[in-house]
Amino acid sequence: MRQWIADLLLPAAEFIRAVVAAVPMVAVRGLVFLILLALAVWVISLAPQVPENNNGKPRILTDLRFFAVAVLALQALMYIIF
Repeated sequence: MRQWIADLLLPAAEFIRAVVAAVPMVAVRGLVFLILLALAVWVISLAPQVPENNNGKPRILTDLRFFAVAVLALQALMYIIF
C-alpha cells in the first residue's frame, strides 16, 4: 500500500523538485531582500512609537521604528553575506 502511494505521488514530487531547482538562487536572494526592504519602508511609514519617561516626556533615541529598521537591515546584511 505504501509503495502504491509513493508511486502515485512520485511524478508530482519530481515536477515540484524540477520547478524549485530551476529557480536561480540570485532570484531567491533578491526576492527575500525586496521583502525585507518593503517591510522596512512599511515600518518607517508607521506613526512614531515612542515610550514615555516617568515624567511623561519622551526619551531620546527611543523611537521603536529606528530599532525595527536596524534589525531588518542587520537581517538583510546577514542574508547577503551568508
